[in-house]
Amino acid sequence: MDVTSRRRFLQMSGVAGAGVLASPILGCGDDAAGDGGVDAAPAPAFPVPPLDDGELVGGVRLFRLRLQSGSVEWVAGFPTATYGVNGAFLGPTLHFRRGERVRLEVSNALGETTTLHSHGLQLPAASDGGPYQTIAAGATWVTEFDVVQPAMTAWYHPHQMDATARHVYMGLAGVILVADDAPGVELPSTYGVDDLPLVIQDRRLAADGTHPYSPGRAPSMHDLMAGMRGETMLVNGVRQLRGVVPRGLVRLRLLNGSNARAYQLGFVDGRTFVQVAGDGGLLAAPVTATRVLLSPGERAEVLVDFGGDVAGTTVALASFSGEVFSRLYAGTMGGNVSDTLDRTTFELVTFEVGAAPVTSLTPPATLPAIERMTADQAVRTRSIVLDMTGPSVTINGARMTSLGASVPAAINFQIPSGSVERWDVTNNSFMMHPLHIHNRHFQILDIDGVPPPVELAGWKDTVLVAPGQIVRLMLRFDGTTDAALPYMFHCHILEHEDMGMMGQFYIVEP
Repeated sequence: MDVTSRRRFLQMSGVAGAGVLASPILGCGDDAAGDGGVDAAPAPAFPVPPLDDGELVGGVRLFRLRLQSGSVEWVAGFPTATYGVNGAFLGPTLHFRRGERVRLEVSNALGETTTLHSHGLQLPAASDGGPYQTIAAGATWVTEFDVVQPAMTAWYHPHQMDATARHVYMGLAGVILVADDAPGVELPSTYGVDDLPLVIQDRRLAADGTHPYSPGRAPSMHDLMAGMRGETMLVNGVRQLRGVVPRGLVRLRLLNGSNARAYQLGFVDGRTFVQVAGDGGLLAAPVTATRVLLSPGERAEVLVDFGGDVAGTTVALASFSGEVFSRLYAGTMGGNVSDTLDRTTFELVTFEVGAAPVTSLTPPATLPAIERMTADQAVRTRSIVLDMTGPSVTINGARMTSLGASVPAAINFQIPSGSVERWDVTNNSFMMHPLHIHNRHFQILDIDGVPPPVELAGWKDTVLVAPGQIVRLMLRFDGTTDAALPYMFHCHILEHEDMGMMGQFYIVEP
């Protein structure tokens, strides 16, 4: 690990002023299931965000989060101004448990208004953390909700109207691990050892450490159209991330936390891995693969077997972006909004194989069945058209430029609780758009009329829609009703979201 990366790792792990390294593991307990839980362990050998287990108070698990400014030295000698949660950049991994009630106390020390959205969780609209749940500078937002979804990897990030892209780029983001005590499958679960979150992001850093969202700077119109991209790759907030993994089976929780870049992930040596989960938790069956494609906001859990490697072997994870360039960008305009990295292969993480395994686990042969939704269950069908004309991005020909009643009718839906709908999502533009739907896990019915592959057939909350593609989704709208507060759906290229490529829906009484 280079000096800059080591400094960043120590910051993430919680270095006290006297120079004592605090353990990143904050007492996970023994109640987590193997299909989504995490086990307590000594300080991890791999650089990961600290694990926050919360504090059980009166039967409610309390998490105290402070949004604050800081700095990180990614360019030697030039600190970059950043935002973070309980630290300088990014935030702790929050450990939720299905069936528990969670209380978030989010204090805002940034000096500007923001929000904190729980991406991938099913929860009441008042707890969603979207643009309607703002946290003023100096204020604290308190919300409680029940954790209802099974084991999964979710994440949190701001959702401030017109400022989401900047706030995430500055560093406000973190992973949520949901554990489930229900019977499932046994997977690697020692956090920071054989259960590793990898938050993948890119940044464009100038020689003085500044970037287009640094104070006093602003992105260009091209950056807004294309979505902000950069040539400096960060994983868990570290450049050229390197860490030791056991000589055995390791679970990687992959999160595309970038504003706009997609990643075609695989190993440089061509080894296979087994994907066991997507956005909404376990797949219906394990998938052996050499690649997994993640657009902004998407997650995947993969199992990598380092058991056949000699101790000391190094294995690199890379993005083979050039393999999917022509699929994600179309025509001259598509070429104009892409960059060099979109056409090539670049490394992200180096794994160094340790001397011994932590467990003797092998990839599961089967996974619990998932009930597939069918088109005939839909009580209505909605057409969702994603488009770009010049610098304008739209959904159904409209842009969401403010909150409340002024949202265009084309992107403002009232949906009775219990309804099952089919959303036919068409991309009429020249570049990919990842569509994220708040509060709902959906299933992909088909892609251009073809049933999805197994890795895309599980529950999802974000779906990549390529240029010219039609993706049909099945959604069930249940849960808490609220006629006053809506949920969002939007492109997860965050600059597009800020420019109005976003709509909203209310879940109302039938």
